[in-house]
Amino acid sequence: MRFHTSLFIFTRDLRIDDNVALIEACNNSDEVICCFVLDPNIAKKDSYRLRFLLDCIKDLKNEFVRRKSILQIFSGDYHWAIQQIERQKKINAIFINKDFTPFAKKRQTEISAYCMKNKKLFCQYVDHLMYDPNLIKTLQGKPYTIFSQFFRSSVQIPVPKPREDKITNFYSEKISDYAINSNFVERGGGRKNALKILQNISEHVDYKIKRNYPGVDGTTRLSAHNRFGTISVRELYHSIADSLGPDHILISEIYWREFFSHILYHFPDVVKKSFRRQDISWKYNQAHFEAWKQGKTGFPIVDAGMRQLNNSGFMHNRVRMIVASFLTKDLHIDWKKGERYFAEKLVDYDLAVNNGNWQWVASTGCDAQPWFRIFNPWLQQKKFDPDCRYIKKWIPELAPLNSNQIHRLEKESFGSDYPRPIVDHSKESKIAKQMFG
Repeated sequence: MRFHTSLFIFTRDLRIDDNVALIEACNNSDEVICCFVLDPNIAKKDSYRLRFLLDCIKDLKNEFVRRKSILQIFSGDYHWAIQQIERQKKINAIFINKDFTPFAKKRQTEISAYCMKNKKLFCQYVDHLMYDPNLIKTLQGKPYTIFSQFFRSSVQIPVPKPREDKITNFYSEKISDYAINSNFVERGGGRKNALKILQNISEHVDYKIKRNYPGVDGTTRLSAHNRFGTISVRELYHSIADSLGPDHILISEIYWREFFSHILYHFPDVVKKSFRRQDISWKYNQAHFEAWKQGKTGFPIVDAGMRQLNNSGFMHNRVRMIVASFLTKDLHIDWKKGERYFAEKLVDYDLAVNNGNWQWVASTGCDAQPWFRIFNPWLQQKKFDPDCRYIKKWIPELAPLNSNQIHRLEKESFGSDYPRPIVDHSKESKIAKQMFG
């Protein structure tokens, strides 16, 4: 079916190239109105994630200008935005890329209801995942809950190449007067920045080793771009496979993202409760939780991670595991509280991935680490930040101390005003084993 005028709504796919639903809209319509709807509740909060998002929108808007067209930007809810568009131009169909979070599914349901009521076609496509979640199933037709099995099955299915359709039939008359706030420090968002990283992906040949050392620039910093879709997962996969080989560790990380997204799709209750082990009697100490959030626990590697999060919106992946383990198995606080705090702070926050990783560390998720495996923060920092480069960067009060002194802060203070450890790790790890055992 061909449409005269269609509407395409950007969500977590902030690019024109290799955008499945956008390409389908353009190929099946005479003209396509493109819009982005900014949640006013998000816009009110000056967060690192908002600044990154605004970078992405600004870059996308400029790309439309370059193509002699307009990105219509609204601040409000989707129903209102669609009505504003229809006041100026009647639309025959709405195109969108599917998302599988509870908020996104609610949004898609509301748009679908609007289309049914107003006799429009609602067209949804899978774009931010390599595979439709209903495609990867066991022989019994059930979703996989073990990563290794999911991986072995899904790698048998070729990942589609990025689409190179040349689309130009965008609607070019202005509808919205909303202006993006430009009075902010840029945070590296936008497709241009993503492509620069992707073009140099071959530099990460030693990623498997370097990714564990927070004091080394060994990560790709593509997670936020992946989250907001400034590059497609297909572009990411094939760039890595072509430059580093299909067996590179970065490929498996794409599949972990895919796995957790499929888990969220098939088991949406993981947002509210543990996938397994719902019998854990978590404890709650407000002072301990505040110390963890503020990076004042007296455990340097934990505090450095939390301060990096609070002051940049990012946290090194190895350190994410350490701070999550500390919250759940040293402080015995419910993983959901930590997950919610990360949701507030992380630029690259992805519900499926964040939830999956937290439940993996807390030993409550599908295919989680064994409950008796507990990260020792003191050993972790000695192994992965031996010279304390990362710790000193984020904890300036420890800068005067040498690395040996910092690694001995478990027992001595060396006259520093840095807080003493709020718990005894060896004691708390035994309690954690009793809780899970």
